[in-house]
Amino acid sequence: MRSGTPNPAKSEVFQPHIVIPYNYADHEFASKLTAELRYDRITPWIDDVDMSAGVLLVSKIANAVRPVDCIVPAVSAASVGSSWVEHDLKLILARTFNGRHVRVLPARVDGCPMPEFLSSRPFFDFQRSGWSAAFDELVIAIHERADQKVELPGSRLSRPARLT
Repeated sequence: MRSGTPNPAKSEVFQPHIVIPYNYADHEFASKLTAELRYDRITPWIDDVDMSAGVLLVSKIANAVRPVDCIVPAVSAASVGSSWVEHDLKLILARTFNGRHVRVLPARVDGCPMPEFLSSRPFFDFQRSGWSAAFDELVIAIHERADQKVELPGSRLSRPARLT
């Protein structure tokens, strides 16, 4: 696996802070996504605690040291039955944290149907679209803010070939 950190000379560039909740069955996907996002000036955070074990995602976001910009839940057949998908994500969609909404950008890992409450939201289909296409669309969506849209090619760090 590659290792690397963002270029400190470009630290003035907006670096979104995201949380990637996932079910233990999707740990490999979440780890790969985390590693790749670091090369696109995104600060991802995943917890090695299985989200299906009853961890309250809402309290983690509310108590985060740095404000969370986006939640990128790994949605899969394994996670759809988990309480955090149904309970915590609904709460996140309905409330604000320190006066701001946290965007939810689901990443579909497999062919499972999206939960009803997420079905009208944009999601990124890593199985149907393929890793590269879904990942690129996700990165663009993460970087989009109400007051700024980042041109992706100019904001990316140079990187070796993608993980496969």
